[in-house]
Amino acid sequence: MNIKRGLSLREVVTAALLALPIVQVNFFSNVYAQTNVETLGGEVVGVPLDVDLRELPVMQWQPGDPIREVPRGDGGPADPVYAPANRDPLLDRQLEFSSRGPTPPAVTEMLNFEGNFSGANPNDPSGEIGQNFYIEGINGPGGSSITVYSKIDGSLQAGPFPMDTLGATGECLNGAGDPIIIYDHLANRWLLTEFTPIGNNDLCVYTSRTDDPISGGWCFYEFNDTSFPDYPKYGVWPDLYVAASQQGNTPPAYAFDRLNMLSQDGTTCPTARAPQKITGAPGLPGLGFEILTPVDLDGNTLPPADAPAIYIRHRDEEFHGDASPSPTEDRLELFELDVDFDNGANTTLTQLPDVIVSDFDTSLCPPVNIFSCVPQPNGAPPLDPLLEVVMNTVTYRNFETHETILGSLQTDVGDFEDHAGVRWFELRRSGGGDWELFQEGTWSPDAEGRFMSMVEMDQDGNILLGYNVSSTSVFPSIRYTGRAASDPPGVMSLGEVEFATGNATNNAARYGDYNHMSLDPVDECTFWFLGMYNPNTVGNSKGVRIGSLRFDDCDNTFLVEEFYIDGFEDLPPPP
Repeated sequence: MNIKRGLSLREVVTAALLALPIVQVNFFSNVYAQTNVETLGGEVVGVPLDVDLRELPVMQWQPGDPIREVPRGDGGPADPVYAPANRDPLLDRQLEFSSRGPTPPAVTEMLNFEGNFSGANPNDPSGEIGQNFYIEGINGPGGSSITVYSKIDGSLQAGPFPMDTLGATGECLNGAGDPIIIYDHLANRWLLTEFTPIGNNDLCVYTSRTDDPISGGWCFYEFNDTSFPDYPKYGVWPDLYVAASQQGNTPPAYAFDRLNMLSQDGTTCPTARAPQKITGAPGLPGLGFEILTPVDLDGNTLPPADAPAIYIRHRDEEFHGDASPSPTEDRLELFELDVDFDNGANTTLTQLPDVIVSDFDTSLCPPVNIFSCVPQPNGAPPLDPLLEVVMNTVTYRNFETHETILGSLQTDVGDFEDHAGVRWFELRRSGGGDWELFQEGTWSPDAEGRFMSMVEMDQDGNILLGYNVSSTSVFPSIRYTGRAASDPPGVMSLGEVEFATGNATNNAARYGDYNHMSLDPVDECTFWFLGMYNPNTVGNSKGVRIGSLRFDDCDNTFLVEEFYIDGFEDLPPPP
């Protein structure tokens, strides 16, 4: 998250190590149980915060204010293998389908409005929709900046205010950014998170005491990690808040005591058992920056009873130095996290059989420009596409007939030199079997670069894919496409829709680092998302745009049934 700088530590380490011998490791046939578990401290007493967000001091970055740099932790050795990019094997299927002029699904765009922005580069935009509000988080003038909007018309309800002014104590009084906003639809509660500066290594977590984030009060929890939790990502699972961070070639998974981080009476804050940090999943050769992306639960049908939480990452066999890489296949690696808070020795992170997908190419812009790949107009610095991670967020949904996991990642499309495109995928399993690939596609309809993707599925199985776009002739902008559940597998039928048009370049290679998409928990049909783009704003070229849309034929007569798990009988009823 460097703002104005030369090479980051991440880039320097990677470039310096390109000449080192390649360590060829082949992990994809292993299925193992990992029991390397750290308990991070002891019990953490929740601190009640009686605060009305409308009364917090507003802190808005203004043109002329200092540019803020949020340093990014960089991990260990990186020794990728680079190979010339072949034409993406899924590209022609999409192009041929689009050329036939399919009738696109009817989609209604409902809201499209400006979010909060700051002088941070990147803004790291995150946001989710709840029953009545949309909450946005970005890197602000200090740490994370929070803004609350009306779900009805996008009007400002509170903020922007620094997250740490909610009532933090200890090291969290100095929040440092990387916000993640989660709406816990199982409990009708909000979760706000950020980290503290390098060296303190704290994860600052706030859960709303009621479904009203404005005046209903909050609970504050401060957890101390044993190393810096860079690039944290979170998700909801029935008995856990799951999380992950970037810590080099030892990517950890975290488990937080969700049931004891949620107020039962709307007034008091429970005591949470110490979180667990599980490390030892084999690092991927070729990366000094990696993460096991947590899978976030969508919808009101729970996973099967006692189902472990799920993490995912992608494995490019050529890039990661496999001994005998397939020219036609690559892999998605899945991990299941089964947690015992009472006895960490019983906690396991189990690698599942890999899911075979069509070949994708991680080596975008090799070898030394791996972090500066997507061109901008006027010779501005090419942008970082975050090619190392499965993008925020990855979602899970249980349709009862099958379970599904939906995600996306960056790839070099291979039709032009160093051409950034989006690979998206849907996995399914039925009856407790293994996860299998159901469909996959590559979205790259022309020569522009597409990156920072975000993808979601509504209750009917319709999919929306959003992303940034940039090229030598297109300023950083936001667009989206999508598909109806009835479309042929592996293709997008909506075409490409402009959502926010950029008119200026970004002044550094670091860009959004992630965008964020979520689904309305009330109707399970309306997609909400936000992303960074570059309007022509005086003194500052960065902006955030927020919006909502839905597929017209989505069945919003869906009724929320009883889905609370044990111990939540006293929580507010579902809508």
